[in-house]
Amino acid sequence: WMLEDAHPAVLLAQEHLLSRLPSHDAQVLCIDTQWEDIALQPRHAPSPRATADGLAYVIFTSGSTGRPKGAMNAHGPVVNRLLWMQAAYGLGPSDVVLQKTPFSFDVSVWEFFWPLMT
Repeated sequence: WMLEDAHPAVLLAQEHLLSRLPSHDAQVLCIDTQWEDIALQPRHAPSPRATADGLAYVIFTSGSTGRPKGAMNAHGPVVNRLLWMQAAYGLGPSDVVLQKTPFSFDVSVWEFFWPLMT
């Protein structure tokens, strides 16, 4: 139901898990076996296409009241929070961030993306 609800354009997966996926329309990139294809991609960063109100990620509720629901979150608030964290705490290239929060909780977003700013 997550793939059905989210309709991702690209799906990152491990090849040995592909048979477990339900039917979907996403382009699949196997991060454990397609390194040659990945290496052919340009090394420069692509031109930004995201907007502040564009979708950044979807996180699903626990489903305690029935089927889990996807909560859509925009880029603007995520970027705002990350910029504040960087200004307040100054994470540098030699620092590490403990990924302590389960990825199913929205607080985990900062732990995933903040280190990518350094």
